[in-house]
Amino acid sequence: MKTKIPLQLTALGLVIGLSTQTFSKSKNNNMKETTKEKIGLLVTMKAKLGKEQEVKDFLIGGLALVNQELQTESWFAFQIDDRTFGIFDTFENEKGRQAHLSGEVAKALLANADSLLEHFEVTTNIQPFNLLASKLINGEEHKGLLVIMKSKEGKSADVENFLLAGKEMVNDEPKTISWYAIQLDDNTFAIFDTFANDKGRNEHLNGQVAAALMENAPTILEGFETTAIQKIDVLASK
Repeated sequence: MKTKIPLQLTALGLVIGLSTQTFSKSKNNNMKETTKEKIGLLVTMKAKLGKEQEVKDFLIGGLALVNQELQTESWFAFQIDDRTFGIFDTFENEKGRQAHLSGEVAKALLANADSLLEHFEVTTNIQPFNLLASKLINGEEHKGLLVIMKSKEGKSADVENFLLAGKEMVNDEPKTISWYAIQLDDNTFAIFDTFANDKGRNEHLNGQVAAALMENAPTILEGFETTAIQKIDVLASK
């Protein structure tokens, strides 16, 4: 689990200079009153051919570093397919997010990007987000889903309202360990959720939230297809 990560300080300025967008929206979380998440980062990356295991080991090893970041509320390293990986993490405020962006994990990511990753760009692959709603309960997290969606013109408020209502539905799913609804920009939203196993994930996919998503997609989402619902493996989490 604790793979050693070579740390270099090159390209640190790119991380510190990353422009972040914030949205003044409230968060409602009744499942875990101590949760402080309000904003976060979604990082996606593609391993160079033949570098897949190195990227996986890099992400798993990052857990030891991120565990030392007191202002990082949650952190997930995940794998979408053979070559596509990601990081999803949350913070209470901008100070915590910037501390993470100038921390050891971010330094290591940028220092190793040229050798491990294909066409990695700070401004496009590291995306700040605002957290709209979340559910968190204690449990093992090995499987997950990442769903990215774009609202139709003039429908962003409808998408936000749909996600807020979805949180109430997902509260009734005992096998959904975590569920995050986020906003990446004015028109782009996402759901990130985790489960202990395939059974829990499949029950969610056959549940109320997924059914409501497919029912409302033609009205509020731009070109939404079922392929946007991406199954992920959780490699490590805080």
